[in-house]
Amino acid sequence: MLLKQGNITLEYERVGSGPLVVLFHSTASSLKQWNSLINLLKNEFEIIALNLFGYGLTSKWNESNSPQNLLDHLKLIEPLITNYNGKITFIGHSFGGSVAMRAGLEYQNKLEKLILFEPNAFFIFDKKTDPYAYNIANSFGNKIIDAKNNSSWRNFAKIFLEFWIGQGTWEKMNSQQQKKFLYVIPNIYYEAQSIFNEKMRLNDFINLQKKIYFINAKNTNFISKEIKKIFISKLPNIMHTELGEGDHMAPIKLSEVINSLIYKHLKNLTI
Repeated sequence: MLLKQGNITLEYERVGSGPLVVLFHSTASSLKQWNSLINLLKNEFEIIALNLFGYGLTSKWNESNSPQNLLDHLKLIEPLITNYNGKITFIGHSFGGSVAMRAGLEYQNKLEKLILFEPNAFFIFDKKTDPYAYNIANSFGNKIIDAKNNSSWRNFAKIFLEFWIGQGTWEKMNSQQQKKFLYVIPNIYYEAQSIFNEKMRLNDFINLQKKIYFINAKNTNFISKEIKKIFISKLPNIMHTELGEGDHMAPIKLSEVINSLIYKHLKNLTI
């Protein structure tokens, strides 16, 4: 489906009936990453899955509107949920997890559940209390700026994949996969603006803790482990599951496992 808002086009899928669930995909992915979850949920829930700026048929970010922020992505779906009278569950992975966090705050009066798989929430790092993670995150941000300024996205693609998934990830991709990845990876420059300029903090979620379900993989990257550690420390009453397998891309690589956890949580079943 396509929704026109002035000069902006949103591509999204809306299926099913029941309580509303909104899905936000990760960087360099698309709404298609949720296909198996949509198929699992659509008989009991209404699902909205969208392509964020620069993915699929959704408009690319207009550089003249920079800097981008997380609220810009929420504005894409505003017409679809503003007049919705029921409760809403937001689910997000990586960058989509950060968008989901912002959605949870903006629509907290409508919030049913907030389900996060390893959000790339660099904005929760504090220079004084988390200096090592803070510096790693900012170093990564500087590499994004360098890639943009030097048009060196191929070199950065390898850095990006090694940072989030592990060494050799780029080399394991075939030429078609690399081509598709290089087409969308420039979006990360604007997504980084959203992350590094974000002002929300975990203290903003103190009263929403019982609505948050945080999932991470045991074998994920260092920065995601640090984000998880801070989440659990500052929001001790959230629900948390750590997978005994997988990495940062578990929602795609281990979709059956992740989907089962999400379904059980949505249905208030024992996990």
